[in-house]
Amino acid sequence: MGKKNLFDNTGIKDGSGEPAVASASLRERVSVAAHRLTIQFSEDVDVPARYRKLSNPSQKVRKIKADTDIEKRFRANVESWERLIKTMLDKLDRRQAWRFINLSPDITEGTNRIAEQKDFCDFMDYLFVRREKEKCNADELGGLARLSVAFQREIEKQVKA
Repeated sequence: MGKKNLFDNTGIKDGSGEPAVASASLRERVSVAAHRLTIQFSEDVDVPARYRKLSNPSQKVRKIKADTDIEKRFRANVESWERLIKTMLDKLDRRQAWRFINLSPDITEGTNRIAEQKDFCDFMDYLFVRREKEKCNADELGGLARLSVAFQREIEKQVKA
């Protein structure tokens, strides 16, 4: 059998008695998503040089200096996204959570309005519950707000296509 795809949604939960490899795959998947979201929602000047697209392919990537302010802020942002992702995975159906995280909505055919899209309504319900009832912290709320806007734009793009 071939190598397991890290982006395969198997519903693995840490501490569920699953093999350590499965937990490692989930941790890696969460880490990759957290880095991607950090880069996507950061200004270019706030992203360490090694993660930026090099405009000049012959330019060398500089050695990592872990103690720089940019590195510290970047690491803090990645950790914030990791917490947000883990919370979503704990509180939502795994498939739906990954659709939200990966900005990959499940579009209902035949609907032209975003308010008629189940994934959009479910995301807004989740954001409301986390904000109003569960009183999530400011970092999580900010991340959910940015993610919800990007998710909405993706739905709008696909509905108009």
